[in-house]
Amino acid sequence: MTTLLAAVGVLHFVWMFSTWPLKDPVSFARTLIGRAGEDGLPSRPATAAVGLALLGAAVLTLMANDNIPRLGPDWLTLTGMYGLAAVMFLRGAGGYLMNSRATPEFRHWNSVLYSPLCLTLAALATTVAVSATRR
Repeated sequence: MTTLLAAVGVLHFVWMFSTWPLKDPVSFARTLIGRAGEDGLPSRPATAAVGLALLGAAVLTLMANDNIPRLGPDWLTLTGMYGLAAVMFLRGAGGYLMNSRATPEFRHWNSVLYSPLCLTLAALATTVAVSATRR
């Protein structure tokens, strides 16, 4: 889970300067954002904020699993883990609602990858949070 969160976080930093793995901004917007045209791309600061949040979530999972020392009280780490689980669940479940007004490319990838990935991360975050609560 930690590796996956970190990898997706780093990918957001790549996307600040590149449309990799897609060839151009238009196909990037259609496939990853769900909007037609270049004007649908999020700003670099917004993309950086998501990347930082995902990297922070990766570090949070390490703290919750006692792999690295926790910063602050235990309740703060637990609140963060349950919050991560809620955010991932909302994005995963809510992602299916986004399909109705998105491009066909986004609908496909959202249905087979983006939303299922977020729901999986929600389940894993819940597992980590519950486990940390019991310790």
